[in-house]
Amino acid sequence: MIKYVIAVVVAMAAVLGLLLYIGDASQLQIISTSPRDWLNKDIELSSRMAIVIGLLGLLGMAVLWSFISFLLRLPSRMKSGLGMRKRNQALDAMEEALLAGVEGDTGKSRKKAERARALIKSDALGRIVSAQAAEACGDSEEAITHYRAMLEDEKTAPTGRRGLAQQLLAIGDTAGAMELSEGVYAENKNARWAFDVLFNAQVTEGVWDRAAETVALADRRKHLDKEVARRRRAVLLTAQADKLTDAGQMPETALDLALDAASEAPDFAPGVALAARLLMQSGNAKRAGQIIEKAWARRPHPALAIAYRDVVADVSPKTKAKRLAGLAKSNSGHRESALMLAEDALMNGDGVAAWSALSPLVSEDNPTARVCQLAYRAETMLNNTSDARVWLERAATATAEADWSDLDPQGDAFDYSDPDWRRLVFSFGDTGELIHPRFESGAARRAALSAASPKSSPPKAEAVAAPTPKPELDNVPQRQPDDPGVGDSIAGKVDDDLAGRLDSLLGDKTP
Repeated sequence: MIKYVIAVVVAMAAVLGLLLYIGDASQLQIISTSPRDWLNKDIELSSRMAIVIGLLGLLGMAVLWSFISFLLRLPSRMKSGLGMRKRNQALDAMEEALLAGVEGDTGKSRKKAERARALIKSDALGRIVSAQAAEACGDSEEAITHYRAMLEDEKTAPTGRRGLAQQLLAIGDTAGAMELSEGVYAENKNARWAFDVLFNAQVTEGVWDRAAETVALADRRKHLDKEVARRRRAVLLTAQADKLTDAGQMPETALDLALDAASEAPDFAPGVALAARLLMQSGNAKRAGQIIEKAWARRPHPALAIAYRDVVADVSPKTKAKRLAGLAKSNSGHRESALMLAEDALMNGDGVAAWSALSPLVSEDNPTARVCQLAYRAETMLNNTSDARVWLERAATATAEADWSDLDPQGDAFDYSDPDWRRLVFSFGDTGELIHPRFESGAARRAALSAASPKSSPPKAEAVAAPTPKPELDNVPQRQPDDPGVGDSIAGKVDDDLAGRLDSLLGDKTP
């Protein structure tokens, strides 16, 4: 309002200023009409003088009005200034509280949080600051206390539920975390935090069926990438089927779950292997072979090769060789296809075929211990003692590789415990990587049985195990920490002679 009044006064002053230079009359005559004699006088003034007087009057009014307005607004300005100062102090206290919490200074963090609450004079904001400061200090109990208090205020209840659920999960109260987050996620489709807490709690508790339902809901709400959701669901379905199988309960349900997992993610070998094993137990070897073939075309895996040998164990040697060759051909560029053919040839006593399958792998710069061991067996089968010794020496120093043939001596292709399944949910679910707990821990290898049940399936093919060290192994020099392995002269000799020896072997073989 004040600015409009001042604008009008300034406009009038401008008009009067212009009038100083406008008009013909040089005099301004003021005639009094008052009946009183003492007012009955004529006043003559210079027109310019009259304008100057009016201009000064207007300016005086503007100054007076501004001064009065200033006095009227002074109390509110003083109050606002004090409020701004207090606000800045509160912000500084909040900042110091959080920083002290991150630094681990619990006492300072609490002190600054209390000061911030006192300055803010807002219970809601004060509780948030105190809870955040307690979280930063790692004091979950105090944070939980503040978050519980926030549930009493409708305005802060959503924030309180989120913070409380996250803290309950952090301290291991998965039941409380699930109870809080499950209701929120069911009602609020935008509460991504509720999905994270709920899913983590369900996986921690090992309730695979409920976790799978949560993933499906998150997929529909686009809270997960479709590939991640697909892989996580496959792991959860397989874990649930494995749990039922171990307990000897609901075999049909377990089979349905395993088949769903294999369909959801054909590249998830544990799911495919379990489905194939359960199909073999139910007498459906044909379908077991089909799902392995589909998986192999997508992502070959050593355990699937073992499972497939069980599927074709009852057929004639010629048919078996044809089936294995067809399986390898479906993904001919993958190293596991070559290794599967080499292992099968070694089982059948055909060293030439084994060496032929291994040739692209032994030509690599740094073949793994698994490849070297197979090469050692092939050379031994061909009675090439000196070359077999070279490969045995290289196997002792080469990079280790899991062949997945020794996970479980009881028959399961993948011997996973609940903690292993929990890891798989995220390792395979998020990145597509499998885990091999025994290999990771450096545990000794153990003999493996086939994936099929001995009670309801044909005789099983033997898994390819590591070669049994012969007495000559005792003479192999021990590798020093800085020793890269076999000397260049030995390795070079193997690589130089490889092509010629392979041609010779293939040439001697009878068609």
